[in-house]
Amino acid sequence: MYFKLFLIGVICFLFRYMSSQNSAITIDERDKDIGGQENIYKVRADYVIQNNQSKNLFLLRADAEKGITIRASKKTLHPRDTALIVVEFMPKTTGKFTEIINLITSADGLPYQLSLSGIIKSIKTDDKTACFYFKKPNNAGVKTTQPIVVYEDKSKRNNTNKMPDNTGNYTTNLPAVTQHIPEPPIIKNEPKKEVSVLDPDLYKPNNIVFLVDVSSSMKDSAKLPVMQYALHYLIEALRPTDVITFITYADSVRILKEGISGSNKKELNEVVTKLKARGLTKGNKAILFSLDKAVQHYIPEGNNQIILATDGKFRFYSEDQQKFMTNQGDKRIILSTIAFGDDKDAMTNLKEIAKTGNGNFIHIRSKSKARAQLLDEIKQHSLMQ
Repeated sequence: MYFKLFLIGVICFLFRYMSSQNSAITIDERDKDIGGQENIYKVRADYVIQNNQSKNLFLLRADAEKGITIRASKKTLHPRDTALIVVEFMPKTTGKFTEIINLITSADGLPYQLSLSGIIKSIKTDDKTACFYFKKPNNAGVKTTQPIVVYEDKSKRNNTNKMPDNTGNYTTNLPAVTQHIPEPPIIKNEPKKEVSVLDPDLYKPNNIVFLVDVSSSMKDSAKLPVMQYALHYLIEALRPTDVITFITYADSVRILKEGISGSNKKELNEVVTKLKARGLTKGNKAILFSLDKAVQHYIPEGNNQIILATDGKFRFYSEDQQKFMTNQGDKRIILSTIAFGDDKDAMTNLKEIAKTGNGNFIHIRSKSKARAQLLDEIKQHSLMQ
């Protein structure tokens, strides 16, 4: 009798435990089946994970068979936040396969199991660009996911896949680095090959027009210098296929550099360093001027985007909005706003501008987060569908 009651209690406890685990995390599709595939060199699949808790969720590690590489866009997920997890491996034999990945998080001590299965009909061994990337469908309903760098790691691996952020630069011949984060245990990153943060296999070419407010209201020490800090960081991630235009506005609109390749980092960094605040704000005219330049350097099938960095102390009237939509023609130009300061009317104005431009409103409050926020904005819009 006592044993039976004990057994019932254990079952109830496990049921509650597993239920809490399921409610703490949501993954778009835990069991992915890619079906039959031919001429495959590398299989890659992504999973979108969401934190359903009222507290932060930490991705600690992922356990899988040797040869499987796992990367995560971030280790820390805030409440209702999402992250992207990419799984990749090179198949050795043809036939059916099923790979199991056990995701360990701070939500509980039990692994959260993912699976990837399919049928490899033939393997291509002489072309590394021939790979199958099983992505989330366009209508998956995930509004904000942060894509990640996925690269081939030829170093010897064990069965434990650490889950590093993609916010640092990867270099060769470096010892393992210990990173400290607020709650979970120390996570050590293995040495990695140097790669571009904007992986050309994952991100489309970018045509970015940076429209920077250098009016007198941006002289605040917490505004323009923070923007410069974020821009310097972004420049290091740009590729030769990315085209950058810098425009400033105050009492007049000025083109500092136009159509510069992302490979000309010295030239781009010099432009950012020389930014100085002065004059009055004429933001509405500057936006329409920037649109003309974005259309001029338009990249078909690329990410064509204006990023307005300002404290928002101007008006973008309904007639301005109409001109912005009309002057695009058949070209899709995204307009996102990066906001500084805490003026409520200005923040409301910038949210409306971003909505008009089908972009995002980003409120930068600290230097520590600025560079990631700017890079993530471009990643989101340039991620290949």
